Amino acid sequence: MKELHCEIVTPEKKVLEATAEFIVLPMENGELGVLFDHAPMIGKLGKGEVRLTHNGVVKKLIVDGGFAQIRSNVVNVLTPRVKMD
Repeated sequence: MKELHCEIVTPEKKVLEATAEFIVLPMENGELGVLFDHAPMIGKLGKGEVRLTHNGVVKKLIVDGGFAQIRSNVVNVLTPRVKMD
C-alpha cells in the first residue's frame, strides 16, 4: 500500500517522524482522514487525537491545537503541545 510521510513538530522539537497508510487529524470542525494522494490543504487543528495507521498498528498522540499541512503525500503537524498516548 502507498504511504504518507508524517512529521509532528512543537516549538521545542520534532516529536515524531513516521510513515503511515492512513492518518486521522482532529481538525477544528471535526476529524479528517488522510490517504495517499490527498488534495493539498492547510487547516486549523482542534484539541484531540492524531492517529497514524501503519501495517495495521495504530499510533495515537494527543495534540493541543495548531495547524496541519497536507502536500505531496506529506502531512506536517505544527502544535504547541503533544502527549504520547
